[in-house]
Amino acid sequence: MRIFQFGVFALCTLVSLPSYADQVKTDDLIVQGNLCVGVDCVSGEVFSSGALKLKENNLRIRWYDTSAAAGATVRKVLPNGYFDGGVGQSWRMEANQSANGGLNAFYINQQSINSYTVLSDGTAPDYDCPAAPNTVVGTIPEGSPIENNLQNCLPVRQFLQVDSVVLGGTTGSGVALGAGAEFADGQVSLGSAELRRRLVHVAAAIADSDVLTKSQLDIGLFQEQSRLMDELEALLDSAEAEIAVLEAAVLSDTASNRSGRKGGIGGMDWFVLLLPLLALGLRFRKQK
Repeated sequence: MRIFQFGVFALCTLVSLPSYADQVKTDDLIVQGNLCVGVDCVSGEVFSSGALKLKENNLRIRWYDTSAAAGATVRKVLPNGYFDGGVGQSWRMEANQSANGGLNAFYINQQSINSYTVLSDGTAPDYDCPAAPNTVVGTIPEGSPIENNLQNCLPVRQFLQVDSVVLGGTTGSGVALGAGAEFADGQVSLGSAELRRRLVHVAAAIADSDVLTKSQLDIGLFQEQSRLMDELEALLDSAEAEIAVLEAAVLSDTASNRSGRKGGIGGMDWFVLLLPLLALGLRFRKQK
């Protein structure tokens, strides 16, 4: 009898213990109410609005498309190292960076399926492991794995992350759009110093703080320059006509001198010649 009672007690104890095994449900799951997911969810969780709450210090939502293939190889450059990986199968949304001192921002990025070994660029420190505390004894040659000083010098592995949208988490913070765009507070970035992008399909500016389009610049600045060029061409045409008249007068006077008649170009003729050039100079001086 005692053996039977002990067996029942042990069975009840095992049943009452929390289960950490994965649970697979092959049918639809319907939740008629709110749902909190995360290690910081508590009994009696308050739901002010919205049916789904993610509550944890590092929040992540990930999509993994098993039918997609990885795209071209991308190189990620890090301090003292680099690694090559592929993205295109997995997308992720995250709130704030997990690393200490990371940015407080909302991210939409591409995330590699697998992690990759980070390789030294020739400047990564070589630690004396497993001595404690680990001391630097040199540098790791280029192409060799970087050592993790906090994990007994095991090779450092990292997922490839390519940010596509970054929204700052503070008032007045910036926005970065597009893979490789550099994030900065108070700015909207479409790229970086090495990667430039165009902002297309923009409506014409209305308010003083709106961005001007190329068509508006053409109508404004270039139209004024075009008007000045037209005036310059008209003045040059007038000067050429006066020069032609003067040349004809000079030829006629030369022929008269050869026939015994003395004469020359009068002062008024020179003034007529210089008049268009003087007008041109005065006009451009006023433009300055």
